[in-house]
Amino acid sequence: MKKGKVDKGFELFYDNLSYRRKLIRTILMIIIGTLVGILLIYVFDSILVSVFYWVSFIISGIIQFRDNYKACKNEKNQ
Repeated sequence: MKKGKVDKGFELFYDNLSYRRKLIRTILMIIIGTLVGILLIYVFDSILVSVFYWVSFIISGIIQFRDNYKACKNEKNQ
């Protein structure tokens, strides 16, 4: 039995969230990912690790945020 998208309360699975909640979770992950990136700079003290992390983090974060934002706006307008 498949239920609708969750817009309130806790939901463990990302696919069960509405696009608004996916956007909120993406923003939270960007904040947490930034903190992890800063921690990596101090722990590994390696430019290669830092550059690889930040490039992949920024590219994936922008793509995910853009897609969720567009879908959230489309869902809101319907």
